[in-house]
Amino acid sequence: MSGLKRVGDYVAAAFKLGRTERQSKKAYRSVQDHEARLSGLDRRLDKLERRLDSLDHRLDDDTMRTHRLKDSVKQMVQGETQALMSRNAELARNFTDLSRRLDQVLLAVQGGTLKHENPDHLPKNSDGLGAVMDSFYHKLENKYRGTTSDIRNRLRIYLPDVESAVLRTRGKPVMDIGCGRGEWLGLLDDADIAAIGIDTNPVQIADVQDKGLDARHGDARSALLKAEDNSLACITAHHLVEHLPFEEVLWIAREAMRVLAPGGLLLFETPNVRNVLVGATSFHNDPTHLHPMTAPVMNVLFDTVGFYPVETRHLHPHEKLAEFMAKPGFDPELANLLFGAQDLAILGHKPLKEA
Repeated sequence: MSGLKRVGDYVAAAFKLGRTERQSKKAYRSVQDHEARLSGLDRRLDKLERRLDSLDHRLDDDTMRTHRLKDSVKQMVQGETQALMSRNAELARNFTDLSRRLDQVLLAVQGGTLKHENPDHLPKNSDGLGAVMDSFYHKLENKYRGTTSDIRNRLRIYLPDVESAVLRTRGKPVMDIGCGRGEWLGLLDDADIAAIGIDTNPVQIADVQDKGLDARHGDARSALLKAEDNSLACITAHHLVEHLPFEEVLWIAREAMRVLAPGGLLLFETPNVRNVLVGATSFHNDPTHLHPMTAPVMNVLFDTVGFYPVETRHLHPHEKLAEFMAKPGFDPELANLLFGAQDLAILGHKPLKEA
């Protein structure tokens, strides 16, 4: 029996060995399959890496080309800008020289001569120097006043006041004195409100007329003297009164009371020098500013002439006001002094009926 058992054990072991070998071969083939797949994946990975390297090189090339193109365009723009600036400077020199020749001709007609060593010979109100002054002021406004779009957005706040005055006066027109570049005239035209603009600067008047607006060369005094009694719905003056002697501002306000129809409106807008930044800096960017016109002064002026009611508006705060108002512990009054309203408006109504 023991011999048979031993034979049986051998047979069983042989079967187990055969099964183990088959399992081992199967596992080996499986490993080979996995290795083949891994090898295939490695090859694909190598291809992908080579493609990525190629793309990186192409991207680097494209980036370099883009940078070179940007540099080329930048240099071209800078070159064209410099050429235009040079040409503009040349034209300015020619214009200045022509203005001086004009003064020489006018002075010669008057029996004098213009000498380099004696500039006092130049007439104070010469046409040539005046032309240069007009050109200077036009450039100054274009550079520092703000874009036409910005100014139109600021002035839009007055449209309801003017529309009401036009209705009260049964459709009478508006006169804008010191119309400048015509932003306000453009807004009134868009609102179908009849308006004329008056300005002493022929350079700006020509630009406004090119826009199809009714702008006329002249000063406030001559324009108002020609106007009939009770003939206007509104007289507006944006950033004008600070350019004039006070006596002239007083004269305009008094004459406006005659020219405005009952229910009409007189509107003055001026820099608000209570804003420290305006009073200390931006007000002085315009050398033609004579002196600031404060809210107390203009309110008493309107009261003296007889406008009633009179309204004061503080407009267009600095963009940093909200930031400083939100700072913990920062004095709100100080924030307003530094970054508050940059413009001041006074609106006076001519009563509909005598009291």
